[in-house]
Amino acid sequence: MLLASAAATTVADNVKEQVHQGVNYIDKLQDFALAHGPSLVMGIVVFIIGRYIAGVIKNIADRMMVKANYDHTVISFVGQIIYYSILIIVLMTALGVAGFPTNSFLAAFGALGLAVGLALQNNLSNFASGLLILIFKPFKAGDWITINDVSGTVTSIQFMSTTIVTKESRTIFIPNSMLTTSQVTNSTYGDTRYIPFVFDIAYENDHHQAIAVLRELFQADKRILNAEHMEIGIKEFGDNSVRIAAFPLIKNENYLAVFYDTMSAVKDAFDAHDISIPYPQRTVHIAEYPKAGIDESVSPLQTPSSKN
Repeated sequence: MLLASAAATTVADNVKEQVHQGVNYIDKLQDFALAHGPSLVMGIVVFIIGRYIAGVIKNIADRMMVKANYDHTVISFVGQIIYYSILIIVLMTALGVAGFPTNSFLAAFGALGLAVGLALQNNLSNFASGLLILIFKPFKAGDWITINDVSGTVTSIQFMSTTIVTKESRTIFIPNSMLTTSQVTNSTYGDTRYIPFVFDIAYENDHHQAIAVLRELFQADKRILNAEHMEIGIKEFGDNSVRIAAFPLIKNENYLAVFYDTMSAVKDAFDAHDISIPYPQRTVHIAEYPKAGIDESVSPLQTPSSKN
């Protein structure tokens, strides 16, 4: 009986101790709630409201990019960047309102950002350049561009590189940072463009007739938009030919078709009107000097002393 009574007493003491600790925890929680409850509630409210505002700003940015005809992938990516950037600011603000020290968080984020920036310096440069290209659109998919003697059609614009396919069906990946720091020629930026033709005729031909033939040929092509007032005339006097320049204005989609058709039509028209297209040549004049004191009986390969 004594053992049972001692065991019961021990259990009762343990229960009282646990109850006492629980009461102490509840008292501490009550004290914490009374001391920090309002700030915690305000922090939660700030986070909820800030998250809603971040979503609203993201939707506004998405609608603006849709109206500006940005690519769907660009809209999605940029929208996510905007949303999560604002959300991080909202989270830091909410933690500060709730009473948590945010200086340590800011220092950690700063150190992490610096480390990542140094490790991915080139990639970040390409990434930033890709964003600039996608936002300001100096060229887009389907445009024909030239950079550093590389010409081709833009097939895709990624955040690190841009893909170009040349006439030889070669696929070239160009880092975006190169595209924003080098001169890029976009031949299809507008809806129309000029074709800079140069035709050579012989000096013996009538250049007035050649210009008239060319003008008639251009006026017969309905794809040429400025046929009636097109700029055409002698560009320069070359070594072997008179060079006639012409600048027909056409739509971008007709560029190659008009170019090849015009070259063929000009050859046929020049042949029909006996207008010759000269090829590079050089005329050599040999001057003869009087022979004085030369023994013609001596072979050119012999000296007088070697004559038999």
